Amino acid sequence: MIWVAWRQFRTQALVTVGLLAAFAAIVFVTGVHLRDTYTHAVLVSCGSGGACPTTRGWENALSDILPLALLAIPGLLGMFWGAPLVGRELESGTFRLAWTQSVTRRRWLTVRVALVGIAALAVAGLASWLVSWWMAPIDTFHVNRFDPSVFTTRGVVAVGYAGFAFALGVATGALMRRTLPAMAATLLGFVAARVVVTFWVRPYLLSSREVLTPVTAGKGIGFFVPSPGNVSIVPGSPPIPNAWMISAALVDRAGHALGAAQLHDLLVRTCPAVVVAGGGKGGGPPTNALLACQERLSGHLQQLVTYQPASHYWPLQALETGIFLAAALALIGATVWLVGRRTSRRPRVGAPSGGADLTAVPALVD
Repeated sequence: MIWVAWRQFRTQALVTVGLLAAFAAIVFVTGVHLRDTYTHAVLVSCGSGGACPTTRGWENALSDILPLALLAIPGLLGMFWGAPLVGRELESGTFRLAWTQSVTRRRWLTVRVALVGIAALAVAGLASWLVSWWMAPIDTFHVNRFDPSVFTTRGVVAVGYAGFAFALGVATGALMRRTLPAMAATLLGFVAARVVVTFWVRPYLLSSREVLTPVTAGKGIGFFVPSPGNVSIVPGSPPIPNAWMISAALVDRAGHALGAAQLHDLLVRTCPAVVVAGGGKGGGPPTNALLACQERLSGHLQQLVTYQPASHYWPLQALETGIFLAAALALIGATVWLVGRRTSRRPRVGAPSGGADLTAVPALVD
């Protein structure tokens, strides 16, 4: 059965191996050159406040292309490996032969899913490692690892994405019984799941932390001028390095939250010159006036920051990977049960009475 599954899968596997080999060659050749640019001495100088190297030319292009390629790989595996696995058999009718042999349907599907699924996880894992290795020198000083575009293209989460996309493709193919519609549904479902997890699940996988930070000149407070005569105070960039900022709010010295109206009244009382300048036509208040205003406001305000610390990066990676792999196992389990359940048979037109109809169509495809 394993040999049969391999023969059915080998064309897709060989094409993927060739593409992955070319991908790895590009990554290794350019990655070695990139590490020559980001030497240890340069990184030490950058970390101590010196000039940091920047990507340019082909390095800059690859720093955009490689993460995008890794974003696409799980979805492509689900579309081209997962969706046709059962959907093509049902669409072409070859299931009539495959499901009437000595091998049960559940074993047939389990072996095929295991073989192709493990290959999908391996492809995604290797591609993720290659991209993470290539981007490592750049990520050292230039990137926030919690940024969605970075978090999803580093570490181990791509393995979970690939497993889920593949399982979703298998399930949609079995349900829709048509390859192309199943491929489209797999892509849409995978993108929807990724969006939901990124924005509504990931921030709450681990308990966030809160900290009160002081407001001083140059940080903690920003000014927003939406229209002439209307100046508002907004939270500035929280001064917590390498952390994922969930939210930031301005509170009073006792830690009580302040609404927009209260902040505006405080601004009018503390910095009337800034409010007047913001309503003029000269481009708003000068920088020195804003810094002076921030200094005066520091006696009244502080910033309440909700964040995920840098130490939560790998636990979040592991949790998100586990969620997608658990969903993948649930989808595969449901598909195996659906395909292998006891089905009713209907006699073939013209079949002799009392004879077994080997081409009877299972209820799954009635």
